[in-house]
Amino acid sequence: MTNKLSGIWGTIAAVTVILFGGWSGVVIGWLLGTAVGFTRCWERRILSPKEGAKLGGESGLTIGLWLLGATLLQGFIAPILGQPRVSLIQIILQGIVALGVTTFSAAVMGSLQGLPFDRRRWATLITFAFVLVLFPFVDGLARTSWLPTAILILIFVMLALGLNITVGFAGLLDLGYAAFFAIGAYTTGFLSSPQLGNSWNFWLVLPIAAAVAGIFGVILGSPTLRLRGDYLAIVTLGFGEIVPVVFRNLTDLRINEPISSVLATLLNRPDMAICLVGCEKAVNLTGGEAGINPIGRPTLPIVGTFDSTDYFPWYYLILALAVGSFWAISRLKDSRLGRAWEAIREDELAASAMGINRVKTKLLAFAMGATFSGFAGSFYAAYLSAIFPSVFDFSVSVIILCMVILGGLGNMSGVVLGSVIIMAADRLYLPQLAQVLKSFLNTAVLPNLSNPQLRDFIATSLDPIQMRLFLFGLTLVIMMIVRPEGLLPDAIHRAELHSENEENHEPLTPERSS
Repeated sequence: MTNKLSGIWGTIAAVTVILFGGWSGVVIGWLLGTAVGFTRCWERRILSPKEGAKLGGESGLTIGLWLLGATLLQGFIAPILGQPRVSLIQIILQGIVALGVTTFSAAVMGSLQGLPFDRRRWATLITFAFVLVLFPFVDGLARTSWLPTAILILIFVMLALGLNITVGFAGLLDLGYAAFFAIGAYTTGFLSSPQLGNSWNFWLVLPIAAAVAGIFGVILGSPTLRLRGDYLAIVTLGFGEIVPVVFRNLTDLRINEPISSVLATLLNRPDMAICLVGCEKAVNLTGGEAGINPIGRPTLPIVGTFDSTDYFPWYYLILALAVGSFWAISRLKDSRLGRAWEAIREDELAASAMGINRVKTKLLAFAMGATFSGFAGSFYAAYLSAIFPSVFDFSVSVIILCMVILGGLGNMSGVVLGSVIIMAADRLYLPQLAQVLKSFLNTAVLPNLSNPQLRDFIATSLDPIQMRLFLFGLTLVIMMIVRPEGLLPDAIHRAELHSENEENHEPLTPERSS
């Protein structure tokens, strides 16, 4: 099992180097080395830091050798892939540095797993925090330009953590989760866009947007309390489709006082209607397909107003929001409310018989999940300084749900891992693969084809970006067959799907048997 995992990590590292070239091997080696040092040792009964360093270093060395080989290969095929050619000395240097960084980072993380439990936990958390804080500087030194993608990944980590409350903790299937994302974003646009004559401070708008999204979570949850399974999924799907349509059509808004409007209709006296909004001219509230642009951005005393070209403050802000969300949701999971959610998920009737208020528990699940989506939506609107209804379509809800399922329902660490994998593939690897594939076809394939129809077909059909949803769906199907509980499932789901192993007194994971 360890060899298989090392092979998977090594394949990811090699693909990264071949696609991006340059010093990307050092960055991915540093990240994967830290991760593999943790996963290699965290479930083992390490006797000493020395043994942990040895185990982690072995796994890091395996990945480092993959990186070294991929760096050498990439250096020779770079012109075919549309990348600049570099000298052999630089290629060897990049490969050796990547090998050393990967092995060292894995050994350090592995050694920390040999510490006593309390010290190990804090040392591991500090190390991960160190990696996250230093990532922008390492990314800048290596010139990989991955920081904007990291910001988007953290936004979707927040979204997936919020959906995990509803789907993973409470077992309520929500197919319209992107609607709360849109509500948080548009609330920020309404309150802080000069286009609408408002310039509220971002730090005030942020909690308001989250609260508004939470209120709409209660509004959605109220009529669906008696529904479950497929029926609940259909209702949430409808809500997710309605919200973008509403925002798309709030372009000619006029609001009259309701009582006077009814009297005016009954008496056939239009002049009796009392106008409240859009009296002289109808209000274009959302801008339709053009959206709301611009939107106010955060301001800090030392940093000043956040700039679209400086990603550092944006990264640290969303990192703080994501870490704060992770901490808050983990506290919720361990609270009485979290245990009530799990009881509702496992057996709603039994939970009700034990005195759990099903109405309150479900509403809180919808509200809390929507609240964290509102936080993410508010940041997203300020980060882009514009919002458009097409951004919040059904595919966003599907992708967020895929993150939760891939990582493992109910397991917060698994949800984070699933978010990183899917968003990195969607926003980093697939676009780069499309660019490299296009360069390869234009350089080595299309000039050798004499049939113009065949050339046009190959040039237009082999686009990984257009097949993204197909690839994500295929990934989920494979996961359902190979590992239906997800990459990092919680204990309950793992026990349910591996009950035969428990009956035969076999370990749930091979690592625990050592």
